[in-house]
Amino acid sequence: MTESSGTILKLNKSIIRRYRTSDAEAIVDGADTPLVSEYMTASFPSPYTLEKAREWIKIAGEEGSLHFAICTIDSNLVIGGCGFQHLTGVESRTKVIGYWLSPKYWGQGIMTEVITSFSDWIFGQVPTLLKLEGSVVEENRGSIKVLERAGYQHEGTRHMAVCKNGRVSNCMLFGLTRDQWANAA
Repeated sequence: MTESSGTILKLNKSIIRRYRTSDAEAIVDGADTPLVSEYMTASFPSPYTLEKAREWIKIAGEEGSLHFAICTIDSNLVIGGCGFQHLTGVESRTKVIGYWLSPKYWGQGIMTEVITSFSDWIFGQVPTLLKLEGSVVEENRGSIKVLERAGYQHEGTRHMAVCKNGRVSNCMLFGLTRDQWANAA
């Protein structure tokens, strides 16, 4: 597969590619569960409907979008998503990473491989990029392990920074600088 087919990276455990219109049902199947939405931002739909999936595919399909589908190797079925947000102004050389994975695929090392490879890819694509950042609700131990295994460093904790579904949580901040990334390579 090539980037012309929408594939960005072909990994050992998954494929990262552009979203397709035909992905909507698979997105709903993987994302429409409290297990996924519990630790996501308020912009992540819950319930995740077919209409919301179609809206997301339109946004993620826009030129220059840094949002991609995570798919199975064998069937190219969407099982998750990953992407980056651009920061602006004096922080314009930093991007914020975000991701989700269907619970059916948790515990298989897929997301660690995705975040490691995706981080490599974005540093390679954007030579002026200085840093990647991610934030995780403190109770989301799985996501914390993913970032740590991908080389991200814990940089601090924002106390009582998140209130979702009536629960107040701390938010842990992680970062990977270009220097850290280059030294690990």
